[in-house]
Amino acid sequence: MTISPPRAPRRLASAAWRSVVAALPLGVGLAVVSVLLPATRGPSDPTTLAIRIATGVVISALTLAVIAVLVGYVDRKRMSDVGLTSIRKGWRLAVWGGIVWTVPAAAMFGVLALLGAPLAVTVSASEMVRTVILLLLAVLITEALPEEAVFRGYITSALGAVASGWWVIVIQALMFTLFAGLLRQNWNPADLSLFLTMGIVFGYLRMITGSVWISIGFHTAFQTGAQLVLTHDAIEFAGGTGMAMLALGIIPFSVAAFLVGSTGIPRIIHPVTAAEAD
Repeated sequence: MTISPPRAPRRLASAAWRSVVAALPLGVGLAVVSVLLPATRGPSDPTTLAIRIATGVVISALTLAVIAVLVGYVDRKRMSDVGLTSIRKGWRLAVWGGIVWTVPAAAMFGVLALLGAPLAVTVSASEMVRTVILLLLAVLITEALPEEAVFRGYITSALGAVASGWWVIVIQALMFTLFAGLLRQNWNPADLSLFLTMGIVFGYLRMITGSVWISIGFHTAFQTGAQLVLTHDAIEFAGGTGMAMLALGIIPFSVAAFLVGSTGIPRIIHPVTAAEAD
């Protein structure tokens, strides 16, 4: 970490208050969602998912608006400078991020099925399709987009004024973990380690590509798959939670870090870095 001694306190204070302001609408919004969701309905219920989507639109809009104000009027920068390139320039990268998670996760579940721990769909095909689509939208709009915009986008950029390289990745991952613990009021070390791992892997993907879109796609795919397998009745998994997390987290996270770190992004994806964006 390289900090200029005379200006270090000022830079740290500036990065701290801007990070808090950027995360505020996300934290308040997710807290409101937990209150609004019907306690008597299951997570796969269309009403529950519709509420998540509707509130997610508000959360994402407010979060991006606050970040835009901070970027434009406080930092005097462009949105692309904090990794928030346009959808037109980022959607391929988001799709690639989803593929990077989905392929190794599906392959691992296939191996587990051969070993006697298959996945089983417990609802009709139409209901399954509906659940997957609604859940994917809920995760994308309520969680992946605003969380990545805040932590791998704005906060990562703000931390760049006081730290560099892996220090930025680790610090934002710790902040992401603290945010999750405060929001969930759950300080179980196993749960916190998952959020820490997510923050580090997503931060690494952001560092390699210069854009939050790959982490948005990866985040969306991971959380959609994890919620389907672990909390929804539409799918039953014959193995335990440890085996599920092997396929949902450990394997695809490791593959993503190795693949993106060693080979970069396929040319057909045309990743856009902050330096290259308009």
